[in-house]
Amino acid sequence: MIKALKFIFIILPFGLVGQQTPLQNELKALVTDVDLKNASISFYAFDIENNLPLAFYDENRALIPASTLKLLTTATAFEILGKETRFKTSILYQGEIDTINKVLNGNIIIKGGGDPALGSHRFQNHYGAIFQKWATAVKNLGIDSINGAIITDATIFNNQLPSTWIWGDIGNYYGAGANGLSIYENFYTLSLKSPGEVGGKVEIQSVIPLIPNLFLTNNLVSNNVGKDLAYIYGGPNQFNRFMSGSIPKNKNEFNIKGSIPNPESLTAFLLNSKLNETGVKTKNQLLSTNTEDSLYNVKKTKEITYTESPTLFELVKLTNLHSINLYAEHLINHIGLKQSGVGSTISGTEAMLSFWNKNGIDVDGMSVFDGSGLSRFNTLTSKQLVEVLIYMHKKSKNKTDFYNTLSVAGKSGTLINIGKNTVAQGNIYAKSGYMNRVRSYAGYAKTKSGRTIAFAIIVNNYNCSAAAMKIKLEKIMIQIAESN
Repeated sequence: MIKALKFIFIILPFGLVGQQTPLQNELKALVTDVDLKNASISFYAFDIENNLPLAFYDENRALIPASTLKLLTTATAFEILGKETRFKTSILYQGEIDTINKVLNGNIIIKGGGDPALGSHRFQNHYGAIFQKWATAVKNLGIDSINGAIITDATIFNNQLPSTWIWGDIGNYYGAGANGLSIYENFYTLSLKSPGEVGGKVEIQSVIPLIPNLFLTNNLVSNNVGKDLAYIYGGPNQFNRFMSGSIPKNKNEFNIKGSIPNPESLTAFLLNSKLNETGVKTKNQLLSTNTEDSLYNVKKTKEITYTESPTLFELVKLTNLHSINLYAEHLINHIGLKQSGVGSTISGTEAMLSFWNKNGIDVDGMSVFDGSGLSRFNTLTSKQLVEVLIYMHKKSKNKTDFYNTLSVAGKSGTLINIGKNTVAQGNIYAKSGYMNRVRSYAGYAKTKSGRTIAFAIIVNNYNCSAAAMKIKLEKIMIQIAESN
Protein backbone atom coordinates (compact mmCIF):
# COMPACT_ATOMS: atom_id res chain seq x y z
CA MET A 1 0.00 0.00 0.00
CA ILE A 2 1.40 3.40 -1.00
CA LYS A 3 1.30 5.95 1.80
CA ALA A 4 -0.56 9.21 1.19
CA LEU A 5 1.72 12.11 0.33
CA LYS A 6 1.60 15.26 2.41
CA PHE A 7 1.54 18.62 0.58
CA ILE A 8 5.13 19.19 -0.57
CA PHE A 9 4.70 21.82 -3.28
CA ILE A 10 7.30 24.47 -3.81
CA ILE A 11 6.29 28.14 -3.72
CA LEU A 12 8.17 29.79 -6.55
CA PRO A 13 9.31 33.45 -6.43
CA PHE A 14 6.97 34.40 -9.26
CA GLY A 15 3.94 32.92 -7.52
CA LEU A 16 3.34 29.58 -9.23
CA VAL A 17 2.27 26.83 -6.85
CA GLY A 18 2.44 23.09 -7.38
CA GLN A 19 5.03 22.82 -10.15
CA GLN A 20 6.94 19.57 -9.70
CA THR A 21 10.70 19.85 -9.43
CA PRO A 22 13.45 17.19 -9.54
CA LEU A 23 13.78 17.59 -5.76
CA GLN A 24 10.07 16.95 -5.26
CA ASN A 25 10.21 13.96 -7.57
CA GLU A 26 13.16 12.53 -5.63
CA LEU A 27 11.32 13.15 -2.36
CA LYS A 28 8.21 11.43 -3.73
CA ALA A 29 10.34 8.45 -4.75
CA LEU A 30 11.76 8.28 -1.24
CA VAL A 31 8.46 8.32 0.64
CA THR A 32 6.93 5.72 -1.71
CA ASP A 33 10.01 3.48 -1.63
CA VAL A 34 9.07 -0.06 -0.57
CA ASP A 35 12.08 -0.14 1.75
CA LEU A 36 10.46 2.67 3.72
CA LYS A 37 6.94 1.28 3.94
CA ASN A 38 7.31 1.00 7.74
CA ALA A 39 9.46 4.08 8.13
CA SER A 40 8.84 7.57 9.49
CA ILE A 41 10.29 10.46 7.49
CA SER A 42 10.63 14.14 8.32
CA PHE A 43 12.06 16.54 5.73
CA TYR A 44 12.31 20.31 5.49
CA ALA A 45 14.31 22.54 3.17
CA PHE A 46 14.22 26.33 3.42
CA ASP A 47 15.53 28.94 0.98
CA ILE A 48 17.22 31.43 3.31
CA GLU A 49 17.70 34.24 0.79
CA ASN A 50 14.10 34.18 -0.44
CA ASN A 51 12.72 33.34 3.03
CA LEU A 52 10.57 30.55 1.59
CA PRO A 53 10.26 26.79 2.16
CA LEU A 54 11.72 24.90 -0.78
CA ALA A 55 10.08 21.54 -0.07
CA PHE A 56 8.85 19.61 2.94
CA TYR A 57 7.34 16.34 4.07
CA ASP A 58 5.93 15.73 7.57
CA GLU A 59 8.29 18.44 8.82
CA ASN A 60 6.69 18.56 12.28
CA ARG A 61 7.09 14.83 12.93
CA ALA A 62 9.34 14.32 15.96
CA LEU A 63 11.83 11.53 15.27
CA ILE A 64 15.07 10.13 16.69
CA PRO A 65 17.79 12.37 15.19
CA ALA A 66 20.94 10.39 16.14
CA SER A 67 24.06 12.58 15.81
CA THR A 68 22.41 15.47 13.98
CA LEU A 69 21.44 16.44 17.54
CA LYS A 70 25.06 17.60 17.87
CA LEU A 71 24.13 20.59 15.69
CA LEU A 72 21.74 21.71 18.40
CA THR A 73 24.33 21.17 21.15
CA THR A 74 27.22 22.85 19.35
CA ALA A 75 25.14 25.81 18.18
CA THR A 76 23.99 26.33 21.77
CA ALA A 77 27.58 26.06 23.01
CA PHE A 78 28.70 28.77 20.58
CA GLU A 79 25.89 31.08 21.67
CA ILE A 80 26.05 30.52 25.45
CA LEU A 81 29.69 29.65 26.14
CA GLY A 82 31.50 31.58 23.39
CA LYS A 83 33.96 30.32 20.80
CA GLU A 84 37.11 31.44 22.69
CA THR A 85 36.24 29.62 25.93
CA ARG A 86 38.85 27.23 27.31
CA PHE A 87 38.55 24.71 30.14
CA LYS A 88 41.24 24.66 32.82
CA THR A 89 42.75 21.72 34.72
CA SER A 90 44.74 22.84 37.78
CA ILE A 91 47.49 21.12 39.76
CA LEU A 92 47.39 22.37 43.34
CA TYR A 93 49.00 21.56 46.65
CA GLN A 94 47.67 21.69 50.18
CA GLY A 95 49.93 21.82 53.24
CA GLU A 96 53.47 23.03 53.85
CA ILE A 97 56.73 22.42 52.03
CA ASP A 98 59.67 21.49 54.28
CA THR A 99 62.40 23.15 52.22
CA ILE A 100 65.20 21.62 54.26
CA ASN A 101 64.08 18.02 53.79
CA LYS A 102 62.34 18.73 50.46
CA VAL A 103 59.10 17.18 51.70
CA LEU A 104 55.54 18.28 51.00
CA ASN A 105 53.63 17.66 54.21
CA GLY A 106 50.30 17.68 52.48
CA ASN A 107 48.51 16.65 49.30
CA ILE A 108 48.69 17.18 45.57
CA ILE A 109 45.30 17.94 44.03
CA ILE A 110 44.31 17.55 40.38
CA LYS A 111 41.28 19.82 39.96
CA GLY A 112 39.32 19.05 36.81
CA GLY A 113 37.70 21.76 34.75
CA GLY A 114 35.62 19.59 32.46
CA ASP A 115 38.14 19.55 29.60
CA PRO A 116 36.88 16.91 27.13
CA ALA A 117 40.18 16.64 25.27
CA LEU A 118 42.74 16.52 28.11
CA GLY A 119 45.68 14.47 26.82
CA SER A 120 43.87 13.62 23.57
CA HIS A 121 45.84 12.25 20.63
CA ARG A 122 43.93 14.73 18.45
CA PHE A 123 45.65 17.62 20.22
CA GLN A 124 49.09 16.15 20.85
CA ASN A 125 50.86 19.36 19.88
CA HIS A 126 48.67 21.35 22.23
CA TYR A 127 49.03 19.19 25.35
CA GLY A 128 52.39 17.51 24.87
CA ALA A 129 53.46 15.15 27.68
CA ILE A 130 51.06 16.53 30.29
CA PHE A 131 51.94 14.13 33.11
CA GLN A 132 55.64 14.84 32.67
CA LYS A 133 54.93 18.58 32.69
CA TRP A 134 52.88 18.30 35.86
CA ALA A 135 55.43 16.11 37.64
CA THR A 136 58.27 18.43 36.67
CA ALA A 137 56.34 21.42 37.98
CA VAL A 138 55.88 19.65 41.33
CA LYS A 139 59.55 18.71 41.53
CA ASN A 140 60.58 22.28 40.67
CA LEU A 141 59.00 23.42 43.92
CA GLY A 142 61.94 21.70 45.61
CA ILE A 143 59.95 18.60 46.50
CA ASP A 144 61.58 15.18 46.59
CA SER A 145 58.77 13.41 48.45
CA ILE A 146 55.10 13.84 49.26
CA ASN A 147 53.86 12.93 52.72
CA GLY A 148 50.23 12.82 51.70
CA ALA A 149 47.90 11.76 48.90
CA ILE A 150 47.21 12.48 45.23
CA ILE A 151 43.64 13.77 45.31
CA THR A 152 41.45 14.18 42.23
CA ASP A 153 38.56 16.63 42.10
CA ALA A 154 36.08 16.05 39.27
CA THR A 155 33.14 17.72 41.02
CA ILE A 156 32.64 20.42 38.39
CA PHE A 157 30.23 17.87 36.82
CA ASN A 158 28.00 15.34 38.53
CA ASN A 159 29.67 12.65 36.34
CA GLN A 160 26.49 10.66 35.77
CA LEU A 161 25.90 8.98 32.43
CA PRO A 162 22.70 10.01 30.65
CA SER A 163 20.06 7.70 32.13
CA THR A 164 18.70 6.63 28.74
CA TRP A 165 21.91 5.25 27.24
CA ILE A 166 21.78 1.51 26.58
CA TRP A 167 23.90 -1.21 28.15
CA GLY A 168 25.35 -2.27 24.81
CA ASP A 169 26.92 1.17 24.27
CA ILE A 170 28.38 2.34 27.56
CA GLY A 171 31.26 -0.14 27.80
CA ASN A 172 32.55 0.92 24.38
CA TYR A 173 34.53 4.07 23.55
CA TYR A 174 31.60 5.89 21.95
CA GLY A 175 29.59 5.36 25.16
CA ALA A 176 32.13 7.03 27.45
CA GLY A 177 30.39 9.71 29.49
CA ALA A 178 31.45 13.23 30.38
CA ASN A 179 33.64 13.55 33.45
CA GLY A 180 34.88 16.60 35.31
CA LEU A 181 38.37 15.12 34.98
CA SER A 182 38.38 13.24 31.69
CA ILE A 183 41.65 11.87 30.33
CA TYR A 184 42.64 10.50 26.91
CA GLU A 185 39.02 10.96 25.73
CA ASN A 186 38.04 8.40 28.37
CA PHE A 187 38.91 5.38 26.27
CA TYR A 188 41.52 2.63 26.35
CA THR A 189 42.72 0.60 23.36
CA LEU A 190 42.88 -3.17 23.27
CA SER A 191 45.32 -4.71 20.82
CA LEU A 192 43.98 -8.12 19.78
CA LYS A 193 45.29 -11.10 17.84
CA SER A 194 42.91 -13.46 16.03
CA PRO A 195 43.63 -16.98 14.71
CA GLY A 196 43.26 -18.05 11.10
CA GLU A 197 40.23 -20.26 11.66
CA VAL A 198 36.68 -18.98 12.12
CA GLY A 199 35.44 -19.24 15.71
CA GLY A 200 38.94 -19.38 17.19
CA LYS A 201 39.81 -17.70 20.48
CA VAL A 202 41.00 -14.10 20.23
CA GLU A 203 43.99 -13.10 22.38
CA ILE A 204 44.52 -9.76 24.15
CA GLN A 205 48.00 -8.47 23.33
CA SER A 206 48.00 -5.19 25.26
CA VAL A 207 45.87 -2.55 27.01
CA ILE A 208 46.83 1.12 26.52
CA PRO A 209 46.86 2.98 28.81
CA LEU A 210 47.44 0.50 31.61
CA ILE A 211 44.44 0.69 33.95
CA PRO A 212 44.99 -0.69 37.47
CA ASN A 213 42.44 -3.29 38.57
CA LEU A 214 40.86 -3.59 35.12
CA PHE A 215 39.75 -7.21 34.64
CA LEU A 216 38.57 -8.34 31.19
CA THR A 217 36.54 -11.49 30.66
CA ASN A 218 37.36 -12.29 27.04
CA ASN A 219 34.86 -14.30 25.00
CA LEU A 220 35.86 -12.86 21.62
CA VAL A 221 36.22 -15.19 18.63
CA SER A 222 37.29 -14.73 15.02
CA ASN A 223 34.88 -14.23 12.10
CA ASN A 224 35.08 -14.39 8.31
CA VAL A 225 32.90 -11.37 7.55
CA GLY A 226 35.81 -8.94 7.87
CA LYS A 227 34.04 -6.64 10.34
CA ASP A 228 34.52 -5.50 13.91
CA LEU A 229 31.61 -7.13 15.72
CA ALA A 230 33.16 -6.93 19.19
CA TYR A 231 31.46 -5.34 22.19
CA ILE A 232 32.67 -4.52 25.67
CA TYR A 233 30.14 -4.49 28.50
CA GLY A 234 30.52 -2.62 31.78
CA GLY A 235 29.33 0.55 33.45
CA PRO A 236 30.98 3.51 35.21
CA ASN A 237 33.25 2.50 38.11
CA GLN A 238 32.94 -1.17 37.10
CA PHE A 239 36.44 -2.55 36.57
CA ASN A 240 35.21 -6.02 35.64
CA ARG A 241 34.44 -5.87 31.93
CA PHE A 242 32.92 -8.54 29.70
CA MET A 243 33.90 -8.86 26.02
CA SER A 244 31.77 -10.70 23.50
CA GLY A 245 31.31 -10.91 19.75
CA SER A 246 33.97 -11.31 17.08
CA ILE A 247 36.68 -9.64 15.03
CA PRO A 248 38.09 -10.58 11.58
CA LYS A 249 40.18 -13.75 11.47
CA ASN A 250 43.93 -13.90 10.90
CA LYS A 251 44.80 -10.49 12.38
CA ASN A 252 48.10 -10.02 14.22
CA GLU A 253 47.09 -6.61 15.51
CA PHE A 254 43.46 -5.52 15.59
CA ASN A 255 42.40 -2.66 17.85
CA ILE A 256 39.12 -2.03 19.61
CA LYS A 257 38.37 0.66 22.20
CA GLY A 258 36.54 0.59 25.52
CA SER A 259 35.38 3.27 27.95
CA ILE A 260 37.62 3.92 30.96
CA PRO A 261 35.74 2.86 34.15
CA ASN A 262 36.89 5.79 36.29
CA PRO A 263 38.86 8.54 34.50
CA GLU A 264 39.78 10.53 37.60
CA SER A 265 41.32 7.53 39.37
CA LEU A 266 43.36 6.76 36.25
CA THR A 267 44.54 10.38 36.13
CA ALA A 268 45.74 10.14 39.74
CA PHE A 269 47.53 6.86 39.00
CA LEU A 270 49.30 8.28 35.95
CA LEU A 271 50.49 11.40 37.78
CA ASN A 272 51.63 9.34 40.77
CA SER A 273 53.62 7.05 38.44
CA LYS A 274 55.22 9.99 36.65
CA LEU A 275 56.16 11.65 39.94
CA ASN A 276 57.96 8.45 40.97
CA GLU A 277 59.76 8.32 37.61
CA THR A 278 60.79 11.95 38.04
CA GLY A 279 62.34 11.25 41.42
CA VAL A 280 59.51 12.36 43.70
CA LYS A 281 58.62 9.71 46.25
CA THR A 282 54.95 9.25 47.13
CA LYS A 283 52.93 7.09 49.48
CA ASN A 284 50.92 5.77 46.52
CA GLN A 285 47.76 6.99 48.19
CA LEU A 286 45.21 7.95 45.54
CA LEU A 287 41.92 9.53 46.57
CA SER A 288 38.91 11.14 44.87
CA THR A 289 36.96 13.92 46.50
CA ASN A 290 33.25 14.66 46.12
CA THR A 291 30.94 17.50 47.05
CA GLU A 292 29.43 15.64 50.01
CA ASP A 293 32.74 14.64 51.60
CA SER A 294 35.45 17.03 50.47
CA LEU A 295 39.00 15.91 51.21
CA TYR A 296 40.48 19.40 51.02
CA ASN A 297 39.66 23.08 51.38
CA VAL A 298 40.20 24.78 48.03
CA LYS A 299 40.77 28.13 49.78
CA LYS A 300 43.83 26.67 51.48
CA THR A 301 45.46 25.40 48.30
CA LYS A 302 48.12 26.94 46.09
CA GLU A 303 48.32 26.43 42.35
CA ILE A 304 51.45 24.77 41.02
CA THR A 305 50.57 24.77 37.32
CA TYR A 306 47.60 24.43 35.02
CA THR A 307 46.65 23.14 31.58
CA GLU A 308 44.03 24.78 29.37
CA SER A 309 42.03 23.08 26.66
CA PRO A 310 41.97 24.19 23.04
CA THR A 311 39.33 26.84 22.32
CA LEU A 312 35.68 25.88 22.22
CA PHE A 313 35.74 26.51 18.46
CA GLU A 314 38.46 23.88 18.03
CA LEU A 315 36.54 21.42 20.20
CA VAL A 316 33.26 22.04 18.38
CA LYS A 317 34.95 21.63 15.02
CA LEU A 318 36.07 18.10 15.90
CA THR A 319 32.74 17.37 17.59
CA ASN A 320 30.85 17.98 14.35
CA LEU A 321 33.50 16.87 11.87
CA HIS A 322 34.14 13.49 13.51
CA SER A 323 30.93 13.17 15.54
CA ILE A 324 32.68 12.79 18.91
CA ASN A 325 30.07 11.87 21.51
CA LEU A 326 32.33 12.61 24.48
CA TYR A 327 32.95 16.20 23.42
CA ALA A 328 29.23 16.83 22.92
CA GLU A 329 28.46 15.43 26.37
CA HIS A 330 31.01 17.76 27.96
CA LEU A 331 29.51 20.71 26.11
CA ILE A 332 25.99 19.98 27.36
CA ASN A 333 27.33 19.77 30.92
CA HIS A 334 29.12 23.11 30.51
CA ILE A 335 25.96 24.70 29.12
CA GLY A 336 24.10 23.60 32.24
CA LEU A 337 26.93 24.82 34.47
CA LYS A 338 26.96 28.25 32.83
CA GLN A 339 23.20 28.74 32.94
CA SER A 340 22.27 27.18 36.28
CA GLY A 341 25.49 26.52 38.18
CA VAL A 342 24.97 22.75 37.89
CA GLY A 343 27.13 20.72 35.51
CA SER A 344 24.88 17.84 34.47
CA THR A 345 23.14 16.41 31.45
CA ILE A 346 19.73 17.36 32.82
CA SER A 347 20.65 20.97 33.60
CA GLY A 348 22.32 21.28 30.19
CA THR A 349 19.43 19.94 28.15
CA GLU A 350 16.97 22.10 30.07
CA ALA A 351 19.12 25.18 29.45
CA MET A 352 19.43 24.32 25.76
CA LEU A 353 15.68 23.99 25.20
CA SER A 354 15.07 27.18 27.16
CA PHE A 355 17.57 29.08 25.02
CA TRP A 356 15.96 28.09 21.73
CA ASN A 357 12.45 28.63 23.03
CA LYS A 358 13.42 32.17 24.04
CA ASN A 359 14.81 32.69 20.54
CA GLY A 360 11.52 31.93 18.84
CA ILE A 361 11.73 28.22 18.08
CA ASP A 362 8.73 26.04 18.90
CA VAL A 363 10.27 23.31 21.07
CA ASP A 364 7.15 21.14 21.28
CA GLY A 365 8.23 17.62 20.39
CA MET A 366 11.87 18.47 21.08
CA SER A 367 12.80 15.94 23.75
CA VAL A 368 16.52 15.91 24.54
CA PHE A 369 18.20 13.44 26.91
CA ASP A 370 21.88 13.97 26.06
CA GLY A 371 24.17 16.20 24.03
CA SER A 372 25.47 13.73 21.47
CA GLY A 373 22.38 11.96 20.11
CA LEU A 374 23.36 8.54 21.46
CA SER A 375 20.08 8.22 23.38
CA ARG A 376 17.17 6.71 21.48
CA PHE A 377 14.86 8.78 23.70
CA ASN A 378 15.84 11.98 21.85
CA THR A 379 13.33 13.39 19.38
CA LEU A 380 13.46 16.41 17.08
CA THR A 381 11.63 17.51 13.97
CA SER A 382 13.34 18.38 10.71
CA LYS A 383 11.78 21.85 10.90
CA GLN A 384 13.26 22.48 14.35
CA LEU A 385 16.73 21.55 13.11
CA VAL A 386 16.31 23.86 10.12
CA GLU A 387 15.10 26.72 12.31
CA VAL A 388 18.27 26.40 14.41
CA LEU A 389 20.32 26.45 11.19
CA ILE A 390 18.44 29.54 9.96
CA TYR A 391 19.11 31.29 13.30
CA MET A 392 22.83 30.51 13.09
CA HIS A 393 22.94 31.83 9.52
CA LYS A 394 20.88 34.99 10.02
CA LYS A 395 21.31 36.05 13.63
CA SER A 396 24.45 34.52 15.12
CA LYS A 397 27.79 36.32 15.30
CA ASN A 398 29.24 32.79 15.15
CA LYS A 399 27.83 32.11 11.69
CA THR A 400 31.15 31.63 9.89
CA ASP A 401 32.71 29.60 12.68
CA PHE A 402 29.64 27.36 12.87
CA TYR A 403 29.85 26.72 9.11
CA ASN A 404 33.51 25.85 9.47
CA THR A 405 32.75 23.05 11.95
CA LEU A 406 30.60 21.14 9.46
CA SER A 407 31.64 18.32 7.17
CA VAL A 408 31.78 19.16 3.47
CA ALA A 409 30.26 16.75 0.96
CA GLY A 410 32.90 14.83 -0.96
CA LYS A 411 35.73 16.50 0.93
CA SER A 412 35.78 16.09 4.71
CA GLY A 413 34.48 14.48 7.88
CA THR A 414 31.50 12.15 7.87
CA LEU A 415 30.41 13.50 4.44
CA ILE A 416 33.65 12.68 2.65
CA ASN A 417 31.98 9.96 0.57
CA ILE A 418 28.75 11.88 -0.08
CA GLY A 419 28.09 13.52 -3.46
CA LYS A 420 31.50 12.85 -4.99
CA ASN A 421 31.74 14.12 -8.58
CA THR A 422 28.30 15.74 -8.37
CA VAL A 423 27.12 19.31 -7.80
CA ALA A 424 26.82 18.43 -4.10
CA GLN A 425 30.59 18.03 -3.75
CA GLY A 426 31.95 21.10 -1.98
CA ASN A 427 28.50 22.68 -1.81
CA ILE A 428 26.88 20.88 1.10
CA TYR A 429 27.99 21.65 4.67
CA ALA A 430 26.25 19.31 7.04
CA LYS A 431 26.20 16.90 9.96
CA SER A 432 25.27 13.24 9.56
CA GLY A 433 23.52 11.02 12.05
CA TYR A 434 23.43 7.24 12.27
CA MET A 435 22.39 4.50 14.64
CA ASN A 436 20.54 1.24 14.13
CA ARG A 437 17.49 1.99 11.92
CA VAL A 438 18.14 5.76 12.04
CA ARG A 439 19.70 7.93 9.31
CA SER A 440 19.73 11.70 9.26
CA TYR A 441 21.45 14.69 7.66
CA ALA A 442 21.13 18.40 8.39
CA GLY A 443 23.01 21.47 7.27
CA TYR A 444 23.34 23.93 4.42
CA ALA A 445 23.47 23.59 0.64
CA LYS A 446 24.77 26.11 -1.85
CA THR A 447 22.69 25.73 -5.00
CA LYS A 448 23.70 26.19 -8.62
CA SER A 449 21.99 29.57 -8.60
CA GLY A 450 23.96 30.69 -5.55
CA ARG A 451 21.23 30.44 -2.95
CA THR A 452 21.69 28.98 0.53
CA ILE A 453 19.29 26.23 1.54
CA ALA A 454 19.00 25.06 5.14
CA PHE A 455 17.77 21.47 5.20
CA ALA A 456 17.21 18.48 7.45
CA ILE A 457 16.03 14.96 6.78
CA ILE A 458 15.45 12.26 9.39
CA VAL A 459 14.39 8.68 8.67
CA ASN A 460 13.54 6.13 11.37
CA ASN A 461 12.76 2.41 11.03
CA TYR A 462 13.66 1.73 7.41
CA ASN A 463 13.88 -1.89 6.23
CA CYS A 464 16.95 -1.70 3.99
CA SER A 465 20.61 -1.70 4.98
CA ALA A 466 22.22 1.41 6.43
CA ALA A 467 24.39 1.70 3.31
CA ALA A 468 21.34 1.57 1.03
CA MET A 469 19.59 4.21 3.13
CA LYS A 470 22.63 6.44 2.86
CA ILE A 471 22.44 6.29 -0.94
CA LYS A 472 18.74 7.19 -0.91
CA LEU A 473 19.37 10.27 1.21
CA GLU A 474 22.41 11.23 -0.84
CA LYS A 475 20.10 11.57 -3.85
CA ILE A 476 17.94 14.02 -1.92
CA MET A 477 20.95 16.15 -0.98
CA ILE A 478 22.21 16.18 -4.56
CA GLN A 479 18.83 17.46 -5.74
CA ILE A 480 18.86 20.20 -3.10
CA ALA A 481 22.20 21.38 -4.47
CA GLU A 482 20.82 21.12 -8.03
CA SER A 483 17.82 23.33 -7.18
CA ASN A 484 17.26 26.36 -9.41
